[in-house]
Amino acid sequence: MNRKSSLVASALLLLTAVVLVTATERPSHACATQPRYSGKAPSNTITVIIRDFTFNPATVTVHTGDTVEWKNDDIVPHTATEDANAEKPVFDSGAIQKGATWQFIARNKGTYKYTCTFHPNMEGTLIVQ
Repeated sequence: MNRKSSLVASALLLLTAVVLVTATERPSHACATQPRYSGKAPSNTITVIIRDFTFNPATVTVHTGDTVEWKNDDIVPHTATEDANAEKPVFDSGAIQKGATWQFIARNKGTYKYTCTFHPNMEGTLIVQ
């Protein structure tokens, strides 16, 4: 091996050693390896089944940050629309096709009455605590 090849091989060995040592070092502060706790409970997903022209359960209570999922197990499309008469409802799924789902993240506390705009006799209540 000539001198140039020997220097390149030595440099590669040194670089490999540095990479291996760096990859196996542990952080000196314990918090660096622990997940941070935000003080909030993990969010949940709550499912409302749409079947036989009803929302089941008709009333759902969730916490802020939770996801509410409407799953259409019926034979026709439906919507989940808060205050269908409002200019801008808090949530409006649009048409949820047969077999499809739609999700809404509950961000604001309150009680929200909702209906299916296609079938106004279908009513539900979402309570966000």
